Amino acid sequence: MGDSAERTPGRGVLEGAFQVLDVLAAERGGAGLSEVARAGGLPKATAYRLLEQLVGIGAVQRHGQRYFVGKVLARLGQAWQPHPQLREAAVGPVRTLASLSATAVAVTVLHGDRVRIVAATRGALGELPQMRADSDLASRTAAGRVLLAAQPGADPPDGYSQAEWRRIRDGLRHEATIAVDHQEAVPGICCVAAPVVLPRQQGIASISALVISRTVPKQLPDLLVRAAAEVTRNLGVR
Repeated sequence: MGDSAERTPGRGVLEGAFQVLDVLAAERGGAGLSEVARAGGLPKATAYRLLEQLVGIGAVQRHGQRYFVGKVLARLGQAWQPHPQLREAAVGPVRTLASLSATAVAVTVLHGDRVRIVAATRGALGELPQMRADSDLASRTAAGRVLLAAQPGADPPDGYSQAEWRRIRDGLRHEATIAVDHQEAVPGICCVAAPVVLPRQQGIASISALVISRTVPKQLPDLLVRAAAEVTRNLGVR
């Protein structure tokens, strides 16, 4: 009982620190002390003390009267992976596909309410929009359509009839399925995406290739399907 009581203050500090970081992570434009205290449900003096401690270790940065997520936390966030096994299985095929097709390639998954990048060539990180799964942007990207179509009961996105959406959903059972985005998400960029079956019934990932062009190169769909099949084999899925 005494040991538990001794740990409580430390645990309280950690909880407060994470409350502060949660507030800042949700505010791209940063937040002032009063905003952090109010949104985090903390006394102003406590919020200030925690913010300054976090500034001291680089987890938070201060510019004038506003606080932002710091470089240490950003670096840790970049190191986090929603699906490490998929990343390992995809690195080789992603590089090969990018080399053969001269495109930017990315492997994405649905994680919570976000479309997350698991593995990518350098170009794709800047060109693939970061998006919420329920956003209109997600439904306009080829990668988003593949991921959304794999969700049980998903409604067809704008521009797709029930029959077309059903055909895409049924096609997810076959390796040759692709979705194509003809500049619908980003002007001047076309994207082709194919599903990757994850092991142990974990669902579907997407591998997509982005090309700066008004049309999709003829050989790209075939190269993409082969890359998707290779990632699936690397995952041990038959």
